[in-house]
Amino acid sequence: MIRSWAKQQSADLLCGTGIHKLVGSLARGHRNPPVIGYHRVVEDFALSAESYIPSMLIGIRMLEQHLDWLARNYRLLALSEIAPLFDRPAESGMPPAAVTFDDGYPDFYELAFPLLQRKGIPATLFVVTDFIDSPRIHSHDALYLLLKRRVALSAIPTTIDGYPIPNLLTLPPFEATRLLIESLPLRILSRVIEIMNLEDPVAGEALNASRSVTWEMINQMKRAGITIGSHTENHILLPNESAQVAANEAAGSRTTLAAGLKDQVHHIAYPSGAWDDVSLQASQAAGYRYGFTTCAHRSTELPSLTIPRTLLWERSCLGRDGKFSGSVMSCLIEGAFDFVGGCRKSHRRNETTVAREAVA
Repeated sequence: MIRSWAKQQSADLLCGTGIHKLVGSLARGHRNPPVIGYHRVVEDFALSAESYIPSMLIGIRMLEQHLDWLARNYRLLALSEIAPLFDRPAESGMPPAAVTFDDGYPDFYELAFPLLQRKGIPATLFVVTDFIDSPRIHSHDALYLLLKRRVALSAIPTTIDGYPIPNLLTLPPFEATRLLIESLPLRILSRVIEIMNLEDPVAGEALNASRSVTWEMINQMKRAGITIGSHTENHILLPNESAQVAANEAAGSRTTLAAGLKDQVHHIAYPSGAWDDVSLQASQAAGYRYGFTTCAHRSTELPSLTIPRTLLWERSCLGRDGKFSGSVMSCLIEGAFDFVGGCRKSHRRNETTVAREAVA
């Protein structure tokens, strides 16, 4: 409650004086059009948050409030229109912005897509290509569903193939999921999931709701004007993987999308917004023009492959009364709060990853 009150007070002050954009540009070191990102869109946030990661969810009614506010305050453009505007002087008139969605859950097709069409708002969907028309679900979804049950934690070894596995016993499910995702490569994550699933398997509606869109859905949305971008082949954090795996994930996803869409794909969003110098080299070699992150840092060598986004969810833009606040949303997407929570990473490949690459 105190945090919401402080956030609302700060947002009202910054927006009321008109300095939120200046503060944001100082915090980020640049002034560029906002790119907003979402993940899952659900009918009932409270109900869905009982099973899925809450910070990846937004209810359809809250999403509509976000979109209506954006449409009143920004000229909403497709990524192909807005990406070239980065690193250029600001234009006069209504500022541009873009809306994106990650992971390719079917709820985008079922809920967000009709809403966007009705309002005439362009959007981009970043899809994970190996999950299209597949029964597979994302590692973060599988881990969260398993960790919420907490039954199989004792079966997880302390190390797997030389990788230390964090002690998860005292961590809440989301914190445990994030720690695993951020610290381990996909092949080790898959082993952890396999071990837990043997002890206490997840099945049923929770799995079905976490699967991906189909090619039929993707092509229907593309024909209706939705831009399709890459989110890698397997939704891996590229800095956790070897240079060869990162290259394969970036290039393989683009090739698959080009074949399925019968069109070129120019945009990649890095899973969890994570990138390092090797990730950028892999994306450049794969032929992407634009890459999207979730932090304020830009690469001086490849700025077009490090375009920042602001990821939002159901409760990110709530004010002191627990309702949607335009001033809070404005401060978030303009970066006015980045002095408090800005990125501190170097984005250079660390020595541990390099050493593990040599023996992998």
